[in-house]
Amino acid sequence: MKKRLTSFLLAACMMLPLSASAWAAEHPQMEGEEDVTLQPSYGVRSKQSGSNGTLIVTLDPGHGGKDSGATEEWNGTTAMEKDINLKIALACREELSKYAGVKVYMTRDDDTFLELSDRVRYAQSVNAELMVSMHINSSDNSSAQGELVIVPNGNYRPELLEESKKTASRVLSNLESLGLRNRGYLQRNSSENTYPDGSKADYYSILRNSTMANIPSMIIEHAFISNYNDYTKYLSSDDMIQKMGQADAKAIVAAYHLHLKSNNSAASKGDAPFEDIYTTDWYYAPVVFAYQHSLMTGTSDSTFSPQDTLTRAMAVQTLYNYSGKPETADSNRFSDVKQGDWYCKAVSWAAENGVTAGTSETTFSPNDLVTREQFAALLYRFKNGQQTQCSLDAFADANDVSDWAKDAVKWAVNNKILSGSKMNDGTLMLLPRSGATRAETAVMLERMVENVK
Repeated sequence: MKKRLTSFLLAACMMLPLSASAWAAEHPQMEGEEDVTLQPSYGVRSKQSGSNGTLIVTLDPGHGGKDSGATEEWNGTTAMEKDINLKIALACREELSKYAGVKVYMTRDDDTFLELSDRVRYAQSVNAELMVSMHINSSDNSSAQGELVIVPNGNYRPELLEESKKTASRVLSNLESLGLRNRGYLQRNSSENTYPDGSKADYYSILRNSTMANIPSMIIEHAFISNYNDYTKYLSSDDMIQKMGQADAKAIVAAYHLHLKSNNSAASKGDAPFEDIYTTDWYYAPVVFAYQHSLMTGTSDSTFSPQDTLTRAMAVQTLYNYSGKPETADSNRFSDVKQGDWYCKAVSWAAENGVTAGTSETTFSPNDLVTREQFAALLYRFKNGQQTQCSLDAFADANDVSDWAKDAVKWAVNNKILSGSKMNDGTLMLLPRSGATRAETAVMLERMVENVK
């Protein structure tokens, strides 16, 4: 088993992941798979830092092979859930293929049977950051109809519930716009299983094991196959099935701010290699500036990931780049920064020059996220900024600025590096403790270069 797993991991590293069915064939499971609970994973499964700029989604068409799922006979035709689930997932994948910055894997793309935990294991193997399981509902009550989304109970790793609901809320709204009755969210606890912290586990294996794997997840029940109206209007029509899959895709698109592939990107214009930066974006020019002046690179060969939050490693790397990458030791005192890490020299340089210290005497925490006031403080120290009497009274949240960051924030405002964000009601906010996105970072860097000599 260990040898087969190693072979699989090597294949994955070569960007040639096995199909889910092939993965399951190499990892045979015992009977009673529905009751299996995976060991907890503590790896990062977040769009913020887990995907090199590309959102990785696993679509899971429920049932398959020997497991037909819910079945119903209408007008002499036997409808099987497994077939409808697959059609919805394929339509979702096709719609997502039109967008930049997303990579889609499917647990099955044919009539294949997979155990429930194998589906999550496969999602883990491709480093999924979102697990969406497609299903059709059924009930002994033939009048039951509509759509609902089953989400994690939030007892363990509640942040995964919040991340899941970013997409799930939009799924509910999009399907409702097709005419389906919106039945809202469903959460269900297991009567026997518990999470590592002792809290009640999720009843549904997909959600329970995705939570253990640290992956946001949901189960979409699109309509009731047992309801004649739902069947005839939605499930018997390939056109409506396709629209439901597209509705799921558009929910993901909206939740993660994906852009259509177009001739309006920085890549198509030849300004930068990024397919996810568009001429209509307010940060287009600063991102191009940061790239062309070698201050920032992409998170992959073709993505910049403008909405991702800056990490500590990224922050010091930008300033190291700006300084011309001076020679420095490729080693340092931090136990969590290894020689050869892409940010190792930048961290050493930053520590040597007092730009930033570690989060403790022995750790740097390179993957910790950076707030707007923290990045302003980095720039302030980097530029040997001077105290200023600049007032922050124009900002409604001026009192939210941490005491240790006030001099830096005032300096940044005075030098027009920070200008605040205008809310819908016209209120001007600094948002000092919000994460600094990569797009905002590019803007601040450009302003620093232009305004602070």
